Amino acid sequence: EIPPTSDSSSALYTNGTGVYKKYPSTVLRLVYSSAIRVQSGTAVTGRWYFMIDGLECRTPSKIDVSIYNNNGDNDHNPSVLLGICEQTSAGPIGVGDHSITVNVGHVPGYNDGDASSGWRSTSLIEVQEMCPQF
Repeated sequence: EIPPTSDSSSALYTNGTGVYKKYPSTVLRLVYSSAIRVQSGTAVTGRWYFMIDGLECRTPSKIDVSIYNNNGDNDHNPSVLLGICEQTSAGPIGVGDHSITVNVGHVPGYNDGDASSGWRSTSLIEVQEMCPQF
């Protein structure tokens, strides 16, 4: 069976969503939209990143964004995290159920700040199954 050019499913969840991948030859297009911020002093950071089944995307690259704050501001910035994932460290993303989450973590070499998402706004995770050439 030839996959369609795209097959989208989206959900309004702040901590993650489950999706079913229908075709073995497709990739996942991942989008996260939220207000994000990091604070708590000087020279602090936070990193937001997608995980699929508990693993970061590996190919074509990680899907992440980092914020650096050096003056203690508490600005909540509207942000979009977007990328394509073909495989994780476990290999290609196969047909079946998958857990998609956005995590907040450490930026190597920097102090961790108080990172948060979704201040007085809705966070959105969208997952779209696509043919790899798109």
